[in-house]
Amino acid sequence: MSNQKFKNQLANGNKYELIALEYLEYDSYLQKKGYFPYYDLELFQNLPNRTIMTKIEVKSDRQASRTGNLCIEYECRKRPSGINNTKADYWVYFIVYPDKEECYKIPTEELKEICKTSFKTSGGDYGVSKMYLINKNKLSKYLIKKKIKKV
Repeated sequence: MSNQKFKNQLANGNKYELIALEYLEYDSYLQKKGYFPYYDLELFQNLPNRTIMTKIEVKSDRQASRTGNLCIEYECRKRPSGINNTKADYWVYFIVYPDKEECYKIPTEELKEICKTSFKTSGGDYGVSKMYLINKNKLSKYLIKKKIKKV
């Protein structure tokens, strides 16, 4: 992958991490910077006697708008990656259409179970990644809407 392509993908990833915040409940957050393969966001909810932290992995996918399949990487260059490497509590997955986006919030453990019965394929740059393809219809119960902003 070219250095410029990587920079573009990183910028797009950072953009969708911030868009994800429009869909999620939290009191404060921390966006991971640089290379951190385990998750992208830490969300904090302040309760009367404690604070809860939730780890979020964020993905965006334009191709899924044409194929109807979410792509979940599990290996890259013969090493565990993606779903096999994550420490996230939830995956927030955006299917990006030309005029809108769909957002799915999937508990990681449930996503791992779904992956066990999903089609496996190879792809990515130079075909070095292995991934599961999951039809979006299998995930309809995880579709979420933007939160209404308080004024």
